[in-house]
Amino acid sequence: MTGYDPDAPSTAAATEHAAAAGLSGRVEFTTADAVTAVPGTTFDAVFAFECLHDLPHPVEFLASARRALRPGGVVVVMDEAAEDEFAAPAGDVERLLYGFSTLVCLPDSMSHQPSAATGTVIRPSAVRDYASRAGLTDVDVLPIENFGFWRFYRLAP
Repeated sequence: MTGYDPDAPSTAAATEHAAAAGLSGRVEFTTADAVTAVPGTTFDAVFAFECLHDLPHPVEFLASARRALRPGGVVVVMDEAAEDEFAAPAGDVERLLYGFSTLVCLPDSMSHQPSAATGTVIRPSAVRDYASRAGLTDVDVLPIENFGFWRFYRLAP
């Protein structure tokens, strides 16, 4: 297993945690931009957990993930379970997500220009749009329930 993250302290911590768990040699963490660093046709699955909404270039990331797949491979995205559509007044979870978005995720994403500026309130329609533009046309919301704030997507070419 190989993990990519552009933040060196995060990859260092992940490497330390893997070693402490006895996984050295089975997992590797690389400080790199996953859009440009992921080799082609290498993986059976690519996982993106709670990050697609943060990325300034989500389509480019998903296109890189698609290129990294071996035939028959899938991309699994776990991201916030915002409502399918905006409705006022927003529920408690939606209001919380907008708070996170305004204070943390959206400013971080927008600090890299140009940016998709998705923010924490990522709706299934946005994931489908990004996936389609990246060449991942088979998009399913996985039937995983009672998993807090998260929604899981299975994306395939």
